Amino acid sequence: MIAVKKQVLLKTIIHILVLGIIMSPAFSFFISSDPLPASLFNFSITNFSLILFYIINVIWLVPQFILKRKYLYYTLFVLACMLLFIVTQHYFRDMPEMVDGRHMGKFAGHGRGPDRPLWIFLPSFLKFLMIMGLGTSIELILQFENEQKRFEEMQKQKVIKELNFLKNQLNPHFLFNALNNIYSLAHKKSEDTTPAILLLSDMLRYVLYDSGKNQVTLAQEVAFIENYINLEKLKYNPETAPRINCNFELQSEDYPIEPLLFITLIENAFKHGISYLSPSFVLVSLVEDDKEILLSVVNSVGLQKDGVFTNTNPQGLGIDNLKKRMELLYPNKHSFKQVYENSTFKSFLSIKK
Repeated sequence: MIAVKKQVLLKTIIHILVLGIIMSPAFSFFISSDPLPASLFNFSITNFSLILFYIINVIWLVPQFILKRKYLYYTLFVLACMLLFIVTQHYFRDMPEMVDGRHMGKFAGHGRGPDRPLWIFLPSFLKFLMIMGLGTSIELILQFENEQKRFEEMQKQKVIKELNFLKNQLNPHFLFNALNNIYSLAHKKSEDTTPAILLLSDMLRYVLYDSGKNQVTLAQEVAFIENYINLEKLKYNPETAPRINCNFELQSEDYPIEPLLFITLIENAFKHGISYLSPSFVLVSLVEDDKEILLSVVNSVGLQKDGVFTNTNPQGLGIDNLKKRMELLYPNKHSFKQVYENSTFKSFLSIKK
């Protein structure tokens, strides 16, 4: 409400300043070709008429016709106003000036009635066009700014809704995977079931509370990733465990970042890169410096039952969501690449500061 009042006040001030400049005697003298000064009465009537037409144009004509794209009606009304203005000028120029209660006669050298040359009204005609043109231009510029702000607000709300939708898709997907891990431990009656539940509790607290914020610190996001990796490690026996290496180098732990950006790539690495039939590995590296944040996830491609290594990292829902989020959150400030070579799947995600 306060912003609207300020906008209306600013708009009013702009219109008053424009009217003040156009109506000033100095400006009238500048564009006038009249050899004799007009009477004060005539000058007042002219300016009053122009102010009236300016207000009509700004308050009624522009909103009702220009903004609704009824250009023909607008043109007709402007021509009608112009005709009325010329008639008014024609009529009041014939009226004698009053000085000390006496008529001083008509202005010499201008003719009178139908004999008056039309060029006499040219300065007033130009002033009329300038007044109407400026009023229309100012209203259109202000309207464009309002529409631009409205469009930006709509885009902002759209982004928020899309991000919330993507987060809502991500959270159940993550929870499903984590519960599967704990179920696997419980099924084997592993002593690691209780630590796994504690890890999941910390992770759910992050997902439910911290991920609802617009931004979290990079250290919080890394702690969440570490909990997830530790939860994954609990699934494997030390003898058959895959090689899991993590490297986190943070220069600014408090650097703000959107939550739950990196977990999709790490989830996919464990889901598609771990094999119980052959040695496998997952390598996770997150490095942050002055210029960028770089996440690299490298994993082996699981050996299939037929003994053939196949790229099993599909472009599924998680990767699609990640790409959409990066486009919304970091447009033109990120890069994402996935490469499959030599039975190894590599993912690289960078965010420029």
